[in-house]
Amino acid sequence: MLLAPDGFGGTLSAREAAAAMAVGWPGADLAAMSDGGPGFVDVLPGDLRRTSVSGPLGEPVVARWRRDGDTAYVESAQACGLHLLTHPDPEAATTRGVGELCSAAAAECGTVVVGLGGSATTDGGRGFLETWSGTARLLAASDVDNPLLGPDGAAAVFGPQKGADAAAVERLERRLSAFAAGRPEAAVSGQRATA
Repeated sequence: MLLAPDGFGGTLSAREAAAAMAVGWPGADLAAMSDGGPGFVDVLPGDLRRTSVSGPLGEPVVARWRRDGDTAYVESAQACGLHLLTHPDPEAATTRGVGELCSAAAAECGTVVVGLGGSATTDGGRGFLETWSGTARLLAASDVDNPLLGPDGAAAVFGPQKGADAAAVERLERRLSAFAAGRPEAAVSGQRATA
């Protein structure tokens, strides 16, 4: 028997969930898992590192990541996670700290695996691109496959999970559309979008 759960958001980590399940299956093999969101760095091998980066609203946060040989494992939620905010603000939140975190990891490693999920942001990665200065190979770890725009896109699907009402979702969609079209002046990251 193999017990390989993900974490139970806000209650049990993946390792705690596996240990609780093992009570009912003595002798089972345990393998804590992650979908790329919060808890990603907790289930992976390597030396634990800490780096101070910009949080989702610009405040400094200490983000954990792991180094395993020439590979770094970075959890985007460590820098821009929804759990870092008491009052989510999807129009102001930025992925800037994720770029800073990945750049720090890339200074030591040739490959950076970025776990995606649990973020407070809907900036399309713009903040990341503004601060990413590494040359490492980047790989994304995610369990979703959504387009950037449209009814199944980032603003429509994930905006409400981050506190966006219908009007904010429309503004976020316009901002993402402008960013995708290469109009950076109309797609300001980390600031409230205007109509």
